[in-house]
Amino acid sequence: MNKYKITIDGNDFDVTVDVTDHNKAKVEVNGLAYEVTYESKNVTAGAPAPVARKASAPAAPQVQVSAPQATTNSASSIKAPLPGTISSINVKVGDQVKRGDTVVVMEAMKMENNIVASKDGKVKTIHVSAGQTVAQDDKLIDLE
Repeated sequence: MNKYKITIDGNDFDVTVDVTDHNKAKVEVNGLAYEVTYESKNVTAGAPAPVARKASAPAAPQVQVSAPQATTNSASSIKAPLPGTISSINVKVGDQVKRGDTVVVMEAMKMENNIVASKDGKVKTIHVSAGQTVAQDDKLIDLE
């Protein structure tokens, strides 16, 4: 298990990475747990094992953001998991969504991240628009 303190746009994140399988890890970011898959792009032939492992470990916190995830801090609000820019909104007010449906695509840490519904529901309010910059925990969408 590796622990990191990462700063993004002036915001600090406590990240714990526990590699559980060849390309799977359990990642915790500021107390929110994620099961992630990752692909290491830092493989060098003949590199010592500790160097290869150390190079691939930081990739997990970045990849965790792009994994399908639901980030809710209340029963009906979907919130931004970290600071970023809204790339697109895949729903409109009144749409019915199922748990796991991608409702917003957000760019953060130079990666596109699918923000998904954490429960079945109807889109009540959309708090953001495409191109808008958001902070961690800003409300994106309310479901009823």
